[in-house]
Amino acid sequence: GISCDDEGHVTGIDLRDNNLVGQFPVYTRGDAIDFWGIPVPESHWYLTKYGLANLYELQTLDLAENTLTGAIEYRPLYNLRVLASFDVSRNQLSGVVDAQVAPSIKYADFSNNDFTSMRRFVQYKVSSFQSLRFFNMSNNIIQQNATDLLEIIPPNIEEFVASNNQIS
Repeated sequence: GISCDDEGHVTGIDLRDNNLVGQFPVYTRGDAIDFWGIPVPESHWYLTKYGLANLYELQTLDLAENTLTGAIEYRPLYNLRVLASFDVSRNQLSGVVDAQVAPSIKYADFSNNDFTSMRRFVQYKVSSFQSLRFFNMSNNIIQQNATDLLEIIPPNIEEFVASNNQIS
């Protein structure tokens, strides 16, 4: 279901095991035009955002146990400043995992999908680097070197699960 605060802002989306099928929700329109009818360039993606990317008070997103496919477009999610819990486990998602999906992320579950790589933790994303506590990317097909992946680990992480991948 959908949860809202007293002001009507969406704070939670729980569509776990809801028989969702298809591409992961798209956040930007590649064919957008501006006020004068001129196409908006890719570099101005923030002018074309819609859907989840506009839910600035979203704290919890649970899309687990569905049949979502494709890659996640992370760039618009970085603007969700209060998103603390992100669960897309048990889908058919692919591409890159980014544990630092939002600035205040505490819980991120990408397990049981078809992801092939993980973006390294980066310290310049200071808030998510400090806030992340739980991260699960188990049961994917990630083929990376453990030393590269774990070169920089968030200081407050309590549980990091990467089992059943092809990490060397």
